Amino acid sequence: MIKVSIVGSANRFEGVTESLRLIDGEVSIPDRAVMVKPNFVTTRKQLAATHVDATRATLEYLSQKGVSEFVIAVGPAVGTPDSGFDSYGYRALADDFNIEFLDLNSDDRVPVPAFDDQLNPQTLSMIDIEFLGASIEDVLVAYEAHDEIAEQLTWPLEGDWRGVFDRN
Repeated sequence: MIKVSIVGSANRFEGVTESLRLIDGEVSIPDRAVMVKPNFVTTRKQLAATHVDATRATLEYLSQKGVSEFVIAVGPAVGTPDSGFDSYGYRALADDFNIEFLDLNSDDRVPVPAFDDQLNPQTLSMIDIEFLGASIEDVLVAYEAHDEIAEQLTWPLEGDWRGVFDRN
């Protein structure tokens, strides 16, 4: 069974910190880099992206558990990852953490057959992240608020799976 936590708080940092504390016993820490995937639906409106405070709380929690290397990966529908990293304050996280920033929209991809929600065949693109040493198997997806509806898929990375999916 998967355990989740929902909390009310005065600010994002405290909310994420408390939420992670409540599921602390369920969190396993790998001995390798951890990918944190905030959601950037657009890089033009902060309300459509995971706030940097939520991501900072996640990184601090994981650092206290022994994680020393992070990859922050995004693939916005509107705008570029770099513009989002800059305008939303994500670059400043590198002052406190060992972070590699990853653009899920422009790195090499391979086509992967899949099905939509009506079981119609479609093709997804899978970004190959083996260049990171094939060491990333755990992804934390931080919470987001959308200013418009956007379709997204999330799932845990397990076993020999090496990639991140994104719609064409």
